[in-house]
Amino acid sequence: MKKTIPFLLSMLCFLSCTVDRNIPDDSIIVDGNSVLVHYWNFNNVSGTVTSIAPDFSLLTSSATQITYEGSGAGYMDSFSPGYDSNARNNDTAGNGIRARNPSDTRSLIISAPTTGYKKIVLKFATAKSSASGAGQQNYSYTVDGINYSTTGLSVTTFNPEIDPTNSIVALDFSAIDAVNDNPHFKFKIDFAGDTASGTSGNNRFDNVTIEGVSLALNAPPTNLSYTTPNNFTINTAITNLVPSVTGNVTSYSISPALPTGLVLNPSTGIISGTPSALSPSANYTVTASNTYGNTTFQISIAVSAVVDTTLYLIHYWNFNSLPTGTLTSVSADASLILPNTTSIIFNGTGAGYLDQVSPGSALNAQNGAIDGLGLRVRNPSDTRSLIIAASTAGYKNIVVKFATERTTSGATIQNYSYTVDGTNYITGGLAVTTYAPDVDPMYNVVTLDFSAISAVVNNPNFKIKIDFAGPNASGTSGNNRFDNITFQGNVL
Repeated sequence: MKKTIPFLLSMLCFLSCTVDRNIPDDSIIVDGNSVLVHYWNFNNVSGTVTSIAPDFSLLTSSATQITYEGSGAGYMDSFSPGYDSNARNNDTAGNGIRARNPSDTRSLIISAPTTGYKKIVLKFATAKSSASGAGQQNYSYTVDGINYSTTGLSVTTFNPEIDPTNSIVALDFSAIDAVNDNPHFKFKIDFAGDTASGTSGNNRFDNVTIEGVSLALNAPPTNLSYTTPNNFTINTAITNLVPSVTGNVTSYSISPALPTGLVLNPSTGIISGTPSALSPSANYTVTASNTYGNTTFQISIAVSAVVDTTLYLIHYWNFNSLPTGTLTSVSADASLILPNTTSIIFNGTGAGYLDQVSPGSALNAQNGAIDGLGLRVRNPSDTRSLIIAASTAGYKNIVVKFATERTTSGATIQNYSYTVDGTNYITGGLAVTTYAPDVDPMYNVVTLDFSAISAVVNNPNFKIKIDFAGPNASGTSGNNRFDNITFQGNVL
């Protein structure tokens, strides 16, 4: 009996110390599959604020925020130091937020959509500044964004301790179905007690977390995809191929086996590595799986030899070695394609002809060539065509450039076309098909870009034709002039 009396007295003392006081439930068992959906650590908040976006969120909704709504002189600002309680990601106790008095005319609203998640648990650390801070916090929530309720909540009120003592309040919504997958979910904290209407004091909050279980967790993954097709270069590390997928994935696999040197991470689905053997383009099926099923995606991968991206000077006419007198055909001064079958002729009828002119131009000069001589196309030029024959065998992305001008009485218009069969001339795909040259001594560079014209690639019959027009082209004097004609491209 003597032992019983002290025990009863101690229990009476404990009960008397907790009368009219709510102990927050910070021991709620969160589902093991839960993830952190929203998180406010407030460490970047400074000064007075009207709304606070989360420091972390799995959802992109701009509706996710904390506000201090109502009327009166109360406002929301930061305080320091904050609390370690409920901190995530090893965050420091940097800043927290204060809901300042008078607080009985305002509500702290945590707007936190739960779209795609269920079994929601909300936690936060809280305290009051002093005896003048609001002595009671009342909790409610809304599932329609307007009407607040306490139905289903086991904790609806709490009496915070005085800072720096703080407590974790945990609110379990896991049994409230209407909170699941809800874009309108909000949590409201109202303030009460004799001091809530005061002009000093505040309630303090830090490390607000909202956790939940993905709705996709109990379903097979879907919408698996990768960047495709992929053409990798042998012995060159690839940029990782990262999957995009909806839902929970526990493992990835691929069939058939990837080219030598490439690997699939079975946990993340990332394809990485350095291919060490050539491999033709092929389709590989990646499977993303979990307990409930799987989804697949077909990715195309090829491994090719090193691509030479050098821009080669395939043919070049600088005309500095032209002989005197009339010319019937002029070969390139330099050519990578041997034997050198290039030629420039002035094909047609009439008295027009080709000869040298001095000085030439330094524009578009290559290999250190000087502006020595140029090529002169003499009138009458309207009955003749300047034909530049230049094979592109073994090359692609062909670009042709040349410097050109005219004399005062020279042809005022140059018209450009090309042939891929050696006979029929067309302009299809050419961005520049005509040009009006300036009067000597004013050379300009004309660029003809054939890089997007597939028929010009690797073509031994490729030729360019320049026709002359305008009122002067039929004259018996005057000429057009050309220098530094280049054909450039990449090796196939």
